[in-house]
Amino acid sequence: MSNSIELAGLGEIGELVARAEAAGGVDTRTLKAGDTLDILTCYSRYTLRRAHPDRGTWIANSDGKFITSESEARLLGATLSGRGTLLKLGWVLLGYKVVLAVPGGEIVTSRVQGVSINGMPLIPAKGTH
Repeated sequence: MSNSIELAGLGEIGELVARAEAAGGVDTRTLKAGDTLDILTCYSRYTLRRAHPDRGTWIANSDGKFITSESEARLLGATLSGRGTLLKLGWVLLGYKVVLAVPGGEIVTSRVQGVSINGMPLIPAKGTH
């Protein structure tokens, strides 16, 4: 059964899910221990190293103000608007925000502009394509 049929009748939520699946992105749950994910957002660059795939943990750092030194984190997924909204679990999507759970709370990033895995650009940052 295709997604368009499965999502029929879901209205706005179905549209959001279909849009997320069509957007450029990466399912981070497929990454192995030691893999590095670099996420460039509108205001910061986040570097996440896969620590324990079975527990869903990462070692995160950033050039921004929210993560100032290496911290354990969980990459919860991609969202359009932030807390309390539809979340595509485990994904990083171009144009979406990323939700990270870190000690002391959650971080919702600004919109994703580019993504690299192990130094290889998967989603080019603006101006590089």
